[in-house]
Amino acid sequence: MMGPTYHVVGVPFRTGSLYPGSENDAQAYRDVQLVARLHDAGCGAVDEGDVRIPSFLPHHTVPPIRSWPGPRIAWECVSERIAPWLQQPGHVPLLIGCDCSIVVGTTQALMRAASDDLHVIYVDGDFDDAAPEPSRCRSAAASAVWLLTERSPFWAGPPLRRSQVTVIGWSTPSESGPSSRPSLSLAEVRDAGPREAARRALADIPASAAILLHFDVDVVRRQEMPAAYFPHGDGLSLREAAQLLGVLLKDPRIRIVEVSEYASLRDLDQRHVDALVALLVEGFKC
Repeated sequence: MMGPTYHVVGVPFRTGSLYPGSENDAQAYRDVQLVARLHDAGCGAVDEGDVRIPSFLPHHTVPPIRSWPGPRIAWECVSERIAPWLQQPGHVPLLIGCDCSIVVGTTQALMRAASDDLHVIYVDGDFDDAAPEPSRCRSAAASAVWLLTERSPFWAGPPLRRSQVTVIGWSTPSESGPSSRPSLSLAEVRDAGPREAARRALADIPASAAILLHFDVDVVRRQEMPAAYFPHGDGLSLREAAQLLGVLLKDPRIRIVEVSEYASLRDLDQRHVDALVALLVEGFKC
């Protein structure tokens, strides 16, 4: 087989998000044969099981970050698990079943493998840059981009420069005010066309950079992806998302792919995860 080998890894504990009860969302991807379908598409893929994350992590609503320090423990577990593949060219971790905050752990792993020559493409219906506040409890997922790019005691860091994170597809704007981070809103993606928007985002990233691609399923509109953890009334169609991913996923600089915020409890017949896997397989197709 030509192209990279994808190491499919489940993240079984959604400690960075809102509610317990969605701890095994990765299994739904397996139930609809993600790895077999990748093989059928000509891609190398191996199911590596789930990251081992302690089962006793807290669930609470104490400000500023819900269930802290659970998210950081999960990030460390994920970072350690995927690190060996990042040392091998052509081997790409593909994370499933995670919440958006996991990007902090995967960025940490990629930073250790690629020094500071890395870039995060953050495809999401939200900007996810809410700053933690001592008077309000937020999920780590809602602060994921802020955590990546601002110095704080919440992870080992050092933070990325804002220019190292591109947010694509957002319909809910930044909560931190005007941002110097590169971004393409949902409207801008539609105006340019998803393929051209993806090409523009990639063209602005240094040729030597290692890229982490984060894809939150809530970038797809509720009508077509109601099984998102926080579905959005407006968003990309599945067809538009396929066009966007079809360009992004084929970039040879991609070193990590993570698919976040799918809620299996909202998809009991697995119809929507089946559509999601079809979307991914088409994008990965070699």
